Order: sequence, then C-alpha cells, then structure tokens
Amino acid sequence: MATEPPSQIVLQTRLTQLPQLEHWVHSLAGQFAWPPPLVHRIDLCLTELVTNIISYGYPAGGGGAISVRCWAQAEQVVLRIDDDGSAFDPTSYALPGLPTLLADASSAGRGIRLVRHFSDEWHYRRSAVGNELTLKFRSHRTATG
Repeated sequence: MATEPPSQIVLQTRLTQLPQLEHWVHSLAGQFAWPPPLVHRIDLCLTELVTNIISYGYPAGGGGAISVRCWAQAEQVVLRIDDDGSAFDPTSYALPGLPTLLADASSAGRGIRLVRHFSDEWHYRRSAVGNELTLKFRSHRTATG
C-alpha cells in the first residue's frame, strides 16, 4: 500500500455527528479497497473513541472540534484523532479486571479494551492545543492477531 495524502474529517462534539464519521470511513474503504475486516476494526475503534471524547472530554458541556486524519503507510492504515477536550491518555488507562460473574460487570473500560484488541498500535500525546491519539492498523492482519 503506497503512502497517500491524508484524508480528513472534522466533527463537532455532538453524537449526531457519528453517522458522518461512519460514512467517511466507508468512503475511504471504497477508495483504498480495504478488506471488510479492516473496515470493521477501524469503524469500531473510531466510533468508540469519538463517542468517548464527545461524552467525557467536555464535562462543562462546552463544544469543540474533533479532527480525524487517515493515511496509508507501509502496509498499514494510520489514523490520528485530535481534540481540544480535557486531557486523557487512554493508552495508559488501567483496565479493571474481568469479572467472574455478569452481575459484577462494570461498563468502565470496555471501549478501551475493544480498541486495544482491534488496533495494532496506538500512541497518545498531549499537545499545547489538546489530545492527539494515533492508531495504526495493519492491513493484512491475521485472524488471531
């Protein structure tokens, strides 16, 4: 996969923007001929992360913007999410242990667990203007990892 110029979408911090994100991902998938399992992994991770940014990154109810850029690099897809919300490093979040009983299950950390499973690499950086989260997805990942 050759390196392509980045594609970008900018979303307002409203959950009603999620269908635009999904449409953008599927448009890129068609443009770059991504296999369906890769599209599913990318869509799942982006939806989870952007939902969390919108839901928890602006506690005072203030608005902001979320930018998602995508480019291909050496047999992988790279995504970078930038937002100006509260500082939060999901890569260092300590996941709660898995419960032995369903009744003991908590919703905390489930999305981060999904992103850790479905992405191949991710890196966080807090800049002067906000959060930067970079995710990498190998385009030819095996079923087991």
